[in-house]
Amino acid sequence: MKTRFPWIHLGKKTDPEVPYETPIPLGDKSNGEFYLEQTPREKRLRKLILDTCNDKAKKLGMDRRDFIASTMGMATTLSLINMASGCSDKSAENKPGDGGYVIPPDATMDPGAADAALGGNEFILDMQTHHIEDEQHWRATHPDKPFTGNLVAQFLTFYACPDLQTNAIKCVDPQKYVDAILLGSDTTVAVLSGFPGAICDDATMCDHPISNEDMVNSRDRINAAAGSQRVVQHCQVDPNDRWPLQAQAMEVINKNHGNHGWKLYPPWGDPASGTGWWLDDPAIADPFYAKARELGQNVVCVHKGIKIGPFIDEFLDPKDVGPAAKNNPDLKFVIYHSAVTLGAAEGPYDPDVPYRELTGMNRLIRTAIDNGVAGKNVYAEMGTAWFTQMGDPVNAQHYIGKALKYLGEDFLVWGSECLWFNSPQPQIEAFRTFQISEEFQDKYGYPAITPAIRAKVFGLNASKFYDIDPKEKRYQVDKSKLATLRRDLDGELGPRRWMFQPLGGPRTRREFLEMWRHRIAEGKPG
Repeated sequence: MKTRFPWIHLGKKTDPEVPYETPIPLGDKSNGEFYLEQTPREKRLRKLILDTCNDKAKKLGMDRRDFIASTMGMATTLSLINMASGCSDKSAENKPGDGGYVIPPDATMDPGAADAALGGNEFILDMQTHHIEDEQHWRATHPDKPFTGNLVAQFLTFYACPDLQTNAIKCVDPQKYVDAILLGSDTTVAVLSGFPGAICDDATMCDHPISNEDMVNSRDRINAAAGSQRVVQHCQVDPNDRWPLQAQAMEVINKNHGNHGWKLYPPWGDPASGTGWWLDDPAIADPFYAKARELGQNVVCVHKGIKIGPFIDEFLDPKDVGPAAKNNPDLKFVIYHSAVTLGAAEGPYDPDVPYRELTGMNRLIRTAIDNGVAGKNVYAEMGTAWFTQMGDPVNAQHYIGKALKYLGEDFLVWGSECLWFNSPQPQIEAFRTFQISEEFQDKYGYPAITPAIRAKVFGLNASKFYDIDPKEKRYQVDKSKLATLRRDLDGELGPRRWMFQPLGGPRTRREFLEMWRHRIAEGKPG
């Protein structure tokens, strides 16, 4: 079988050997914000996948890296993940109601069947993407401030770059953003999001690797190069830090440049007090809500659940989401990461368990139900949540099933948190084949994932936030310069170029702890 991935073999003889790795990450995971060690189950599963793909490649007369980089390699990976979770007996028969990853048996050895199983033409609106501004553009807009982006990039890309001192920024800069997300995945529109950080006297963000102004500049550069609107951006707001200047920044960004929603980090402590804030705090939150209404942007995206560095644990709790949404029914509260708890399984929701004993998304569900806002104006966003749950189809079924059952099929929105996880394509392909079992449908009342529900989650739900016409946008993207470039690259070099790009982040827990000790000592933004 002739290889379809010439890019794998284009390196020099002196270059490091292309790694042989699974398309779904099953080793230690870190993006510089959190660290998850490889579990014994993941270690065994990784070996099984690599060995099986090697055997299948030999049968087809292919190089093992060509095989695992193909859709057959992804299909094999997903089917083995299913088997390891006890979901394989029925899914191997590809029955419509079976759970986990529904992979046709021939898709693991037939490229046409694999392409059909993993492909799609959905409108995909990624609600959570990130990059760090490159030094050239950053210095042009911050002539009197020190550039900190490369230092932050080193923390985020410990092993993604061969030369950390000079090239780290290239792993998370706007060019890599375009390559990984817009050229390396089926994403239609990406929302560029920022980080919290202290505000300066001029109402811009101090000592920051990507400010609100940087996000605007990056958005405009990428869209100009793309020949279509591929990127929209948030405005980062930290209302617990010098509110009058924050309000000024909101007005400048919104009126002069436009923005698609606001990004909030309640667990981040302002430099003066070091404390976070609650979404239902009238002194801090209400002035922000009033300003958001005044500026005509009612989408409020909030970080909850996932612990990042020095974030204050208390304010990661989503208990304030329900009261805030109830008091502000005209605003849409998009809860980033779905308030999941890293390292904790997303089991079924039990309405009889006291709130203090709940974890993860169950807390978000409880506060939404108790305040009567489930199915109204609280949305669960999938960034990092899906990435960390998709390696276990049982947990993943609970995560997706609970969101659809208790919040509603119109209230789960797609997000990948890439670039931190390189290209979002493996996350996309996994979700395309994902299904909730008949057993879980009967036992827990979860709905089956129909094509209509899948399309809503991928982008139709979020498109309503921004008055984007999915059909028109899909057409524009297909005719854009970047779409033409992607087709040319696929034809010349082959597709799936994201496959052997490692995740960013520290390689060990020790490196992770050293990174955060340094960041805290230097006072870098969290």
